[in-house]
Amino acid sequence: MFSGVPVVKLRFRRLVQTGFTAEFDLRTYDSEGVIFFAGGHLNSTWIVLAIHNGKLELQLKYGAVSRVTSSGPLVNDGQWHKISVEEQGRSLVIKIDREAVMKIAVNGDLFTLKKGIHELNLTVGGVPFKEDGLLNKVNPRLDGCMKEWHWLTDEDASIQETIRHNERMQCYSTEDHSSFFPGHGFAYFNHSHGDTEVLSVQLTIRPASTMGVLFALVRQDTVPLSISFSDYHSGTKQWAEYIVVSFGNVIVASAAVQLCDWKTHTVNVTVAGNSTTLEVDGKLGLTESVEDLEPLDLSYSYSTFIGGIPDVSLASTPVSAFYTGCMDVRVNGRLLDMDEAQHKHNDVRSHSCPLVGPHQ
Repeated sequence: MFSGVPVVKLRFRRLVQTGFTAEFDLRTYDSEGVIFFAGGHLNSTWIVLAIHNGKLELQLKYGAVSRVTSSGPLVNDGQWHKISVEEQGRSLVIKIDREAVMKIAVNGDLFTLKKGIHELNLTVGGVPFKEDGLLNKVNPRLDGCMKEWHWLTDEDASIQETIRHNERMQCYSTEDHSSFFPGHGFAYFNHSHGDTEVLSVQLTIRPASTMGVLFALVRQDTVPLSISFSDYHSGTKQWAEYIVVSFGNVIVASAAVQLCDWKTHTVNVTVAGNSTTLEVDGKLGLTESVEDLEPLDLSYSYSTFIGGIPDVSLASTPVSAFYTGCMDVRVNGRLLDMDEAQHKHNDVRSHSCPLVGPHQ
């Protein structure tokens, strides 16, 4: 899983000119992101292999010549695909599952001659310059997994050994197309949700713990709205599993649930002024009777937090724990892409969630 910042940086040096070769297996549900960069620096010769609209895209710059090419089948279907890039004479050949999908004529070499030594820089999961230096705008964050990689005929053994012993850089054996929240860290967005009268939130969740903030609107050090998974109802003083909707530290709607069953569940919350509706798997929750409750003013500017909240007073909200599990979030009908967040913890995976359960 890549955050847009290169996770691997390599430099190759040769006494004689060498053609570039790369081969690896890739699995992703992500429709956009950078796979790797190879070449010199921003103003020299380089290529970037990316995913754009679910297909492979090659951006290349050979001196004054720039080009962007996209072709081949969709590769963001969650299946493993073998991808290769090879310099063959004055052509670059890109293959998917051994079938050539692009053959591009070029007028130079990716290795750059410096003081008698041919050099090539390689970065995986990002580019070594600001993303506005790309020829075609691409969000560099890519949620994907690579294995069986071979850069320039296996001259990366030390990097492979490092990755093999780094738990955070391992692939899930099986995964689903959903965002994953590990129980630490969150994602947040600063944009508005387009309606100052009604807020509609739909959460599709597969929780792995009974505590955690699913969705919250935060303003300065207050939490005017939160939707949380809790094992305690502070209003009834009952210990059980609940989905709770809160204005500040006041619970305005709740539903007793049993959701940690490895299955997918839906939570729908609609807020309009003082009216709050909660549904879990199509069943209406309980709307709490609260006197003198200030309505949620949707005309204010809020930050939207997913999977957790920042450090605020414990009295600001009933639940402050981070969520653990899978979750997709729609706000007023729009799916939030965690890759588009203003901030996202690097362990929050935007498009892949491990499939775990009693039979796996």
